Amino acid sequence: MARLKTGVWLAAAATSGALALAAQSQQDGTSQAGGYLVQLPPVAQQPSSATLAPIAASAQAGAFKTVGGFTYDWTALEQAILADTQVDNAYIIVGNATDAEYLYEIEKGSFSIDRVTPIASASKWFTGALAMRMVQAGLVTLDDPMRPPLAFWTTTGTKKDVRLKHTLSMTSGFNANPLVGGCQLLPTMSLYNCAKSIHDLRYDALRPGNAPGAQFSYGPHGLQVAAAYLEAKDTSIAPGTSPARQRNIHELFAQHVTTPLGMTSTALHDPSGSSPTNPWIAGGGYSTARDYAKMLRAFLMGAFIVDMDTFTQQRTAGLTRLFVPGSAADWEYALGSFVECDTPAQCATSKINSSPGAFGWTGWIDRTTGYYALIATEISSGGDSKGVELEQEMQNLIENAIARRTPAS
Repeated sequence: MARLKTGVWLAAAATSGALALAAQSQQDGTSQAGGYLVQLPPVAQQPSSATLAPIAASAQAGAFKTVGGFTYDWTALEQAILADTQVDNAYIIVGNATDAEYLYEIEKGSFSIDRVTPIASASKWFTGALAMRMVQAGLVTLDDPMRPPLAFWTTTGTKKDVRLKHTLSMTSGFNANPLVGGCQLLPTMSLYNCAKSIHDLRYDALRPGNAPGAQFSYGPHGLQVAAAYLEAKDTSIAPGTSPARQRNIHELFAQHVTTPLGMTSTALHDPSGSSPTNPWIAGGGYSTARDYAKMLRAFLMGAFIVDMDTFTQQRTAGLTRLFVPGSAADWEYALGSFVECDTPAQCATSKINSSPGAFGWTGWIDRTTGYYALIATEISSGGDSKGVELEQEMQNLIENAIARRTPAS
């Protein structure tokens, strides 16, 4: 388990519409918090049905649960969750690959399991999963260059060497200043043209040693390019459309991720709402605890993404680090998720991956212990670090409960 961390999370997100454009015009699109650049998360407009009646959570004499022939004692975990003063309203789930029933769940305060919530940077795992599913289907490879699907891509300089794996792992060279040039916020721009804008304006060629795979810089631009590439690379035609057209990223996301997993309340925020479509790839996801837990469990089960080692391995070890969240200062990055660890040696073997978001929404998998867990929450201020801090506290408690489970009588 990685040690408890504190610090300001770099939210690779931004507000939508006019608020976003206004934010970009102030301080060149950035704000300062605790010495770290912070990009503002979206202003949530929840449907009236999203918030259900609260279920009061209270400490129990013994939080025991029998699942899959074993009895688990979650007393220590539950006490820690309820004692936490930073995450007041949340739905928390612990599960494994073999049992469809959750090993543990609790609603703290008022936060329904089916509440549709903006999840900010927890969305990054969506893009990584989509890419790996398309790799699995033989549609792309992680070593694919950006051209010819992105026909505007240069054939000269180091930029020509960008591969899909670089855009997914924050090592493409496009996030040197991650809070400027947020074309994903523009409703009149297509995803393809947004990627072209990033290609033309956002590559920091002047930074010494800058080349694909040379630097780790956490931000939204690489993933926006990755999504544009996946959309352009897809050769299928949307069925039942007249005239026939290529499928957009929403349809690919549904085909490869949400539909197979039965994630019926999960989507990517799109400022246009129609065509041209330009969804906010790195930080615009909406989901529910029930939906997101399905994806986390699928990661552990092995059939959804067969090559989990490739999906979850560190790809930033030893690289120059430019913009990295304070809460993840010691971690490395994979494809859409962090590899949690305390030291470089631990990062090389760690099987704990997570993708926290600015509102505190934090899901993770532990392939060594064999569980997944989710803190589903929406915290308007400081959620970036609060979710990670609770996650770190929970990890040892979950490991202990699983290690001490007893056969059910």
